[in-house]
Amino acid sequence: MDKYLIVHYGELGLKGGNKSYFETLLRKNLMAVVRDLGIKSQIQYILGRFLVKLPDGCDEKEVVRAVSCIPGIVNFLITYRVDLDFDKISDVLLKFLPRDLIADEGYETFCVRVKRSQEKMPFERMQSERELGAVLLKADIGLRVKMKDPDFQVDVECFGDKAYVGFGKYDGVGGLPVGSGGRVLCLLSSGFDSPVAAFSMMRRGAKVDFVHFSGQPYSKKDEEEQVKKIAKILAGYQSGSKLFIVPFGEIQKKISTNLDYPAKFRVLLYRRLMFKIAERISRYGKAKALVTGESFGQVASQTLNNMAVVDQVTNMLVFRPLIGMDKTEIIDKSRVIGTHDISALPCTDTCSLFMPGSPEISGKLHEILEAEEKVDFDGFVEEAFDARDIVKF
Repeated sequence: MDKYLIVHYGELGLKGGNKSYFETLLRKNLMAVVRDLGIKSQIQYILGRFLVKLPDGCDEKEVVRAVSCIPGIVNFLITYRVDLDFDKISDVLLKFLPRDLIADEGYETFCVRVKRSQEKMPFERMQSERELGAVLLKADIGLRVKMKDPDFQVDVECFGDKAYVGFGKYDGVGGLPVGSGGRVLCLLSSGFDSPVAAFSMMRRGAKVDFVHFSGQPYSKKDEEEQVKKIAKILAGYQSGSKLFIVPFGEIQKKISTNLDYPAKFRVLLYRRLMFKIAERISRYGKAKALVTGESFGQVASQTLNNMAVVDQVTNMLVFRPLIGMDKTEIIDKSRVIGTHDISALPCTDTCSLFMPGSPEISGKLHEILEAEEKVDFDGFVEEAFDARDIVKF
């Protein structure tokens, strides 16, 4: 019996006259994923959903893993297609019901949901839910009916002259298709925050490239390797990712050993340099905005005054999607997107190198600009840009 992947989207369906633009992008992104899985079937658009025929022998677990990482998809099902006939639907329920899964998971309750996308059907929706449920109860599946929040749900979607029967609906990322919001550049570290910020922007439709400021040769090599692993995980939510690695350790050392430069301003100078270098890379990579993992008041560089001072160095938009989140929320989100275990590993990162004992927490712009005259600010920017390395995923 033929199996089909059915994909549902959410808010992009509310885009009015621009709806087709978002649907086209989502279809393109879905196509790239299924092609990587070796699935050559065409993607059909039918009544507000995408439909993909799955080949015989297809690894369903890989399909679930890959499709669940596509921004723009709210949920999806793997279904069996059958004629729109009550008895044939009943036969599919009894033949393909995953009894082993029900037993292994210890499910106790179930319900049947029938969804129709047309006015005329050979049977009434609510009545068919009750009768299909009765078919399963008579088969002694060991579950009792519960219509609200059951442990296990059978979905039957009816459109055209076919019914599609699925045993379990999978959650997607939601949001908007990657690429619908333009390209941005995220300042990426090995910590918890910036990977979550990057993911948050992908989920809102941005294509995200990454820039990492490496502390080499004064930080351990583990730092770069962890960042590459994180970037690879994030690349699973979009295609064609780039990671720019910028050597920053020597620049930090030169600043820290410059006795004419006030130590308390080092953090702000480091951040302003990072933003200026990131701006330079953005122009090169055609990104329209910068993204950081900053959370309001979390560390000295993330106070209101200090963020205002840092932002002044660039004319680019700076997005801080985590600005109102606390650390616990961020860490929880890192578990969901798959970067937590890498970020939790011990690592000496760039931000902890050559730090002053008492960093400025409320910088004044005129003082920072005066201090910057004592270092080769523009020279550092060009030095870092010329030494960048690029890793593609």
